[in-house]
Amino acid sequence: MTARDDFQKAGNKIIDLYEQLQSQIFNTIIDTLKAGDYKHVSQDDVVTWQAKQLAQMGKLNHQTMKLMAHADGLSEEAVKDLIKFHGIQIINEVDGELQDITGRSEPVSNDTQNTLTAVVSQTWADLNNNINESLISRNYGATATTRVYRQILTESTLATVSGLMTHQKAVESAVYRAVDRGLPTKLVDKAGHNWSIEGYSRMVINTTVNRTYNDLRLSRMKDFDMHLALMSSHPNSRPACAWIQGHVVNIVPPESPDYNDKYDSIYNHGYGTPAGTMGINCHHRLFPFVPGVNVNHQPQYDPKQAVKNGKIVQKQRARERAIRDAKHRLVAAKELSDEEQVAKCKTLIRARQANMREFIKQTNENHKTPILTRDYNREKIVN
Repeated sequence: MTARDDFQKAGNKIIDLYEQLQSQIFNTIIDTLKAGDYKHVSQDDVVTWQAKQLAQMGKLNHQTMKLMAHADGLSEEAVKDLIKFHGIQIINEVDGELQDITGRSEPVSNDTQNTLTAVVSQTWADLNNNINESLISRNYGATATTRVYRQILTESTLATVSGLMTHQKAVESAVYRAVDRGLPTKLVDKAGHNWSIEGYSRMVINTTVNRTYNDLRLSRMKDFDMHLALMSSHPNSRPACAWIQGHVVNIVPPESPDYNDKYDSIYNHGYGTPAGTMGINCHHRLFPFVPGVNVNHQPQYDPKQAVKNGKIVQKQRARERAIRDAKHRLVAAKELSDEEQVAKCKTLIRARQANMREFIKQTNENHKTPILTRDYNREKIVN
């Protein structure tokens, strides 16, 4: 197991903690609604009921703060220490590779130390600013918990007043829609999509693992005055990586005096940008390379087919999210004692799992090397 694998395993625990926190907050919201006896509210008294429930927001916010306080592993110290520890392991790993090639050792430069410090600070800032501060605020009416709670009350009251459905059904339907959306962070992307706590924490941690691993390795290579690397290759790839994976590349830009014009540069393929080489969710690795010393044993894949396979993998990821979404809804249905919805969710989960099996089977058909593999960890949820 590589240093990157160890880091990813540890990072997944942070993702699980945020997912568990989100689930606990939804359970708290549901418990608050149940305490308000939402099943026995008529069209005539629904507005009065709504007013009484709005008065519970302060208590609900306090309960969220308690859940955050007891979430071991999500504190600033815990997150920063985890990244620092695994950053050092990554440095030790690549140093072993570099020493085997060069026969010498080099002190860790200030640039490498600054790289690790920057990743640590940026990761905590992303998690704290967009997740933690959306859950905890002195203005409790603006927190993610109370925003979701207020929306459930508003939607269910309107549906009841209009006579579209009973209050019980209106509340439960509003809860399911909220669970499907997830607890919102402060982040809204260019497409207007409001990231959920689960989705955003997953993206931040996965990006941190990849960025820390690659940036520290590249920095140490430069400490050893090495400017070439062998890029790993995968049967599926993003467009930015497809044409250079499995090949030797420069890890400096073309304008650098250390640039070797026999090889392409990662800077020609979007290095440093989210969608570029080594960007968000890129799992390629860069190995130190010395011409005449190292040999390229990486499998070679057709770039166009690799890009096509990459799009297929994204379809698998969408199916994995759909399975997780159905499981989250099942948890909410059980918490609401909604037996009809429980049965529907179980049927939906089985259908989506069957769809996944068939999708993988059809995709891999007639391929010697499977394009897709089933990863059950990506389909599980944490409560």
